[in-house]
Amino acid sequence: MIRDVKPTACLLEAFRFVVVHRWPCLLRAVPVVLLTALIAWLETNILASAEYFRMVFNELLYAIFAVYWHRYTILSRERESSSFGLQFGLREIKFAGAMLAYVIVTYILARTFVASGGASSNSTIILFIIVLLLSFLPLMFVFPAIALDQPLAPARFAERIFEMFLPLVGTLLLALVAVAGLYALIYMPFLLMMLLKRPDMAGILFYLVSSFVIMPFIMAVFVSFVAILFRDAIGLEAGQAE
Repeated sequence: MIRDVKPTACLLEAFRFVVVHRWPCLLRAVPVVLLTALIAWLETNILASAEYFRMVFNELLYAIFAVYWHRYTILSRERESSSFGLQFGLREIKFAGAMLAYVIVTYILARTFVASGGASSNSTIILFIIVLLLSFLPLMFVFPAIALDQPLAPARFAERIFEMFLPLVGTLLLALVAVAGLYALIYMPFLLMMLLKRPDMAGILFYLVSSFVIMPFIMAVFVSFVAILFRDAIGLEAGQAE
């Protein structure tokens, strides 16, 4: 029986979950962030002619972490396992493929939008963002379904998303405000260092903290949020329950 779903409660649960499991999160997320930084360097300095190289590999790397963290969040057997967990297999390929498909569709829509002159008006830009949001949200449950080996039911996913559409959008906006506030908070000590004429040290520390602490934390909270929302809104088949 699927209970009434409150997206904000799911977000708070995801936040608490990641705080409690912060070390397993960082242990898996930091290598992914390091690899994305390495790929960015390779594309800039060696593979400049390899168009879309970074986008494809970043999606694959994110899929590896996201699939694992979806399963770690929902399935107790994953948390009890002593294995490192990160792997590359069919789940990760499907997950990355779904992300790349959405990115490609978004890119085509954006190019069409700009070519039609839509970028000249603020109101049409807002309308375009709303269209992207409306196209993404119904597909949001595709990702946990892939990670958790659940049946893909886009119509059912869209129905459940639109049932809680306004609270969900409000929760996502709240999350954006929280992320902005978090970055502002961690920026203050580094701003003080800059005022003390240590700009190089401040820049290095800000990059390290934001890239290898804050970014993995935000990424894990978002994945846990979607996984918990899926569990509460759709439910798991008997064979996949905790």
